[in-house]
Amino acid sequence: MSQSDHQLLIESKHYLFATVLAAALGISALFSGQLLLAILSGALCAMLITGKVKGADIQDLARSREPLKWLSLGLTALALVGVYSGVSEAKTWLYAAPLLVFFFYDFKPAIIVIAILSVITGITLNSIGSAFENIQFTLSYVFYLGISCALVYLRDVRRKQLKPLRRTDNLTQAATREHLDDDLTKEIQRSEREGSELAVMALGIDEDCALKLSPKQRAGVIIELGRLLHNNLRVFDSYYLWDEDEFLIILPHTSSAQANKIANELRVKVRKEVTVKDEKITISVGITGLNVGDDSKALPEKATEALKYSFRKGSNRTQLYRDENDASDETRSES
Repeated sequence: MSQSDHQLLIESKHYLFATVLAAALGISALFSGQLLLAILSGALCAMLITGKVKGADIQDLARSREPLKWLSLGLTALALVGVYSGVSEAKTWLYAAPLLVFFFYDFKPAIIVIAILSVITGITLNSIGSAFENIQFTLSYVFYLGISCALVYLRDVRRKQLKPLRRTDNLTQAATREHLDDDLTKEIQRSEREGSELAVMALGIDEDCALKLSPKQRAGVIIELGRLLHNNLRVFDSYYLWDEDEFLIILPHTSSAQANKIANELRVKVRKEVTVKDEKITISVGITGLNVGDDSKALPEKATEALKYSFRKGSNRTQLYRDENDASDETRSES
């Protein structure tokens, strides 16, 4: 499951319903004197709440899911202890183990973890209870595990099939890179047909800022930059996630000089509005205009080359692309 898919899931009504149901089950079990069931339900409820809070407050969702992986294993281990202790209700929780593992782990690691848990479950069951009961439970567990694997596999297949159709990233609101080549080709053809100008910008976090940020903070800054671009670019402009800390922006009906002005305005806004722990974030921008012979491959290459040159010169700069990368084409904001 991708990070944005995970974000959507934890914000869904189904996730809220599961959290409320786990809490209600825990309270009911506590009042009825079923301590283990209450602990298991409470642990599941706490896990779901933790996932909700971390998913909302921490933009680096892969890191936020790390403790939840261990919590899901702990919940399964607690159910195994209950089974070994003779608590019949604990067996029911073993059916939920595969889904929990699939939710917090990627597909391939999840298969390995579930295989290990299944072996431990089989060993635990063989040491207690009657053979007939164990065979019944094992058959039911294998059947349920097969259904879980099939559903998760189909989910991943569906996600991969829909990925090329997804126009925007849910977190940054940027268009996906898969559509860049087609979109830029259409804009080039339109520009040549209408005789209008076209500019492309590569925008990235300055290296001196990026080095000070943790991966979690970096992800948060990228999301803020995406939202800032969404709010400040024109309706017919488009922007794309390009590299780890970079965006590529297509500006139709825009000359290099006009793009330079837009870039400088964006740099000022980022410096004023984007901060991490009172540390101001700065960006640099590389710009290229459409020339004869340029295609959808050449324009991004020229824009990123100008951006790299800007990074080498310092920070908080705009660099226009030239074959010689003349320093006179550089502007810098002191605001």
